[in-house]
Amino acid sequence: MENIKFYSERSTIAANLYKPASFDEQTKYPTVLVCHGFAGIKELLVDSYAKAFADHGFVALTFDYRGFGESEGETTIDPLNQVQDIYNATEYLRHQSFVDVENISLWGSSLGGANAIIAAALDSVYRSVCVQLTFGDGERVVTNGNEETKAATLGMIRKLWGREVLNNKGMMVPLNKMLHDEQSLIFLKENADAYPALLSKIPFSTLKNTFRLKAEKFVALIDAPILIVGAGQDDVNPVAESKHLFERAVEPKELFIVEEAGHYDAYKGASFDKIVQKQIAFFKEHIK
Repeated sequence: MENIKFYSERSTIAANLYKPASFDEQTKYPTVLVCHGFAGIKELLVDSYAKAFADHGFVALTFDYRGFGESEGETTIDPLNQVQDIYNATEYLRHQSFVDVENISLWGSSLGGANAIIAAALDSVYRSVCVQLTFGDGERVVTNGNEETKAATLGMIRKLWGREVLNNKGMMVPLNKMLHDEQSLIFLKENADAYPALLSKIPFSTLKNTFRLKAEKFVALIDAPILIVGAGQDDVNPVAESKHLFERAVEPKELFIVEEAGHYDAYKGASFDKIVQKQIAFFKEHIK
């Protein structure tokens, strides 16, 4: 693994580049761009997938979105900015002599999956797309489809949004205050000491941005093969979200559900093995 950097809208982006063990500088390799999830970092969770892709003959790149991990920029979760980071990461790859530019695939997990759907819908540069544990409608996930919760959340968003627009006053919130599902809170507690970046504060406007993020409106625009992976016991982004996305996607498309897995089980153990094997086979099937 190599630590590299590139630039996204003038901010330095920290990234890790993974190469096959038998790497030859003169060979052009199929490549997977790996996009982490909500407030994630490149060394945590998604690195296991990047390593596995490299072990099976791919070049893989993980990176920190602007403002997260070791990357420069304001710490804020804005899908528009993060999609632009994905495009700039893609352009970095396209300028590497060992990358087969006809075979760059896009992979995203959780929020990174929603970002990847939008990126692939608006740019046909990707040979194939794989998303996992993601969602089609941020509002539906945040409110669990409850109309009272929706009304209360919208009221809070409007009030704080107004403060930002009228008075230039934003509110920063610790990450654990933005996470309410038990699986995420347990994960944060177990990893915060080893990865202090997980304790960073993020703007409350993150909730506004997540609320209006509707990847399912974009998925039908993707003109590349897509694999959608869900976890049957996912309390963060319920498996129904993967099914919503699959219904709206166009062929060629695949849906792969690991019924026994929770959100974070997909990154380790037997569930990880099942998922990554399926994804590697999918990427290899669609190499041009």
